[in-house]
Amino acid sequence: MRVLFIATQYPYPKDNGKKIILASMLEYFIHKYGSKNVEYILVGNEKGEEKPKIKVKQFIGSNNMNKVKNILIYSGLLQKKSIQESVLYSNLIAKDIKQYINQSNFDIVIYDTIRVSQMFEKEKNNNTREFVYLDDLFSVRYANMLRVMKEFPGMKINTLGNFAKQLPNVAQKLVSFELINKLLLKFEKKIIYKREIYTARNFKNTLLISQNEVEVLKERANVSTIKSIRPIVSGEEIKYSRDFKGNPSFIFLGALNIPHNNVSITYFIKNNIETLIEKIPDVKLLIVGKNADQELIKLSKNYKDNIKIMGYVEDLDKLFNEACAMIIPLLFGSGVKLKTIEALSRGLPVISTDFGVEGIDLPNKGEYIKENDLNKYAYHMKQLCDEQVNLEMSRLAYDFYVRNYSKEAVFAQYEKVFEEK
Repeated sequence: MRVLFIATQYPYPKDNGKKIILASMLEYFIHKYGSKNVEYILVGNEKGEEKPKIKVKQFIGSNNMNKVKNILIYSGLLQKKSIQESVLYSNLIAKDIKQYINQSNFDIVIYDTIRVSQMFEKEKNNNTREFVYLDDLFSVRYANMLRVMKEFPGMKINTLGNFAKQLPNVAQKLVSFELINKLLLKFEKKIIYKREIYTARNFKNTLLISQNEVEVLKERANVSTIKSIRPIVSGEEIKYSRDFKGNPSFIFLGALNIPHNNVSITYFIKNNIETLIEKIPDVKLLIVGKNADQELIKLSKNYKDNIKIMGYVEDLDKLFNEACAMIIPLLFGSGVKLKTIEALSRGLPVISTDFGVEGIDLPNKGEYIKENDLNKYAYHMKQLCDEQVNLEMSRLAYDFYVRNYSKEAVFAQYEKVFEEK
């Protein structure tokens, strides 16, 4: 069996949620069929930062002139594609990749979201099994952003997130204006809603990370071929090794150029840090993730004894093993939050809103604390400083992870998803 990935990101280093999922699938196929039978096509200008384990072929993306032309025609005039699709679309790239696929006789091809699958939706190869990994339902994500904008007027939300680097500089500056930002979200939500339905109907196999969103898209598209796929947060077996000694350090984890992460942690600090310090005077909030903006940096400097922005941390084990808990005070979001699974994998207790545990089938029998009222976080954080209380939740969290998200458990799920015809 020969397998091909076509994506806009190379999955290593695994420093964001999309890369973790792509790497999980990639590692499964390498394990199953060997590295010689798995290839990767990278669409765009991004370079892989590690020596690839497999053959990687790159197709450079469109220049800025073509991006603008595509947006004006496909998104503006015809309204057939979302802006994120128009920016990546290229007839020439599609033609070259199709020719490469036909020459190489791949049995399985995996497309990284609609941005890639759009170029292959008209022509079907009956000898190839195609899978579209949709990531999250972007229509749901954008609806949540619009809700938060309405509930919290004046709150700055970077709607583009990681996608911003695909746009010309002029477009990035325009989107920084609140009105344009909101109009863009409404437009993208409307178009991507239709495109998600079309993709689910047009391709025989579509994948989402959240089982909740699988059910949503099944109902919208009236198809049954949509499946969920779990991530592997570690390629090695993670042994339980908690070393919590009552130290009141709490972790927030997530890329800070992703809107739901940046907005939520900034809001949490502004509205709850004083109460938190009052209840736990020596509390430490460790913010782990790249691309903190100036507002968050300035805010943390006002509480330098209690807040530390750590940036990207490659090895989380020591940090997680010694910390008291992870807080996930998300105000919005979509799909499964991999940070939650990262915490569970180390037995790190979690306090989270519904958005932080969405798509993870937690029984809520002591494995974590669900709390949607951010004003109550300080109370729960103080409770978890008790070593015995912490240990009990820690054990339940780790046991849940082993049963559902260990490498062995996830590979068993992949066997069903990719091997059943």
